[in-house]
Amino acid sequence: MAFLDIDAMVLEFLGAHVDVPVRVSVPADRPVSFIVARRNGGAALNRVIDQPTVTVDAWAASSAEAAALAGVAREAFFHSYTDMPLVSGVEELTGPYSTPDPESGSARFRFSIQMTVRAART
Repeated sequence: MAFLDIDAMVLEFLGAHVDVPVRVSVPADRPVSFIVARRNGGAALNRVIDQPTVTVDAWAASSAEAAALAGVAREAFFHSYTDMPLVSGVEELTGPYSTPDPESGSARFRFSIQMTVRAART
């Protein structure tokens, strides 16, 4: 059994559900709208079940657009998480909230989820 690369899985998943670039870190040449999604915690329940925490930041030109983009990503996790292999559940830890970028002042909304993911057979 081997735990999955959660970042890679989430990037592919969100990339199929949103119409903006999805990255694990802020790109040097930032587009107006994009999503940063990455594992930032969580632990294995046992040798078969992983429970990663994933935080999603939705960036856009305005607060309303960032909130809407975060909403699309959030709904994708709630309604389509079974598109990700071996994911058996998603629980919201923090709902979307405004957290403008402290350096640029760019509009950004953030939320975090915890996923339940079965290890892959090797």
